[in-house]
Amino acid sequence: MESIPLIAMLDGWVREAVACHGDNWTAVMAALEEKLDGLGTEQRAALSGQVALLLGANSNFVNSELH
Repeated sequence: MESIPLIAMLDGWVREAVACHGDNWTAVMAALEEKLDGLGTEQRAALSGQVALLLGANSNFVNSELH
């Protein structure tokens, strides 16, 4: 699965979990973990890689803005 559909899927899961559980982050994370358990090994690895890239890109942007 390509990165954009994986990130869009994760975004939908997060929005759904927050809509159901509000600011109960323990429940939100439990709901996300349930969804992640349904992914195959390759999908999970691809999603993890994309999240890491997004976090790294965001971190670099924030760090460059601070200097």
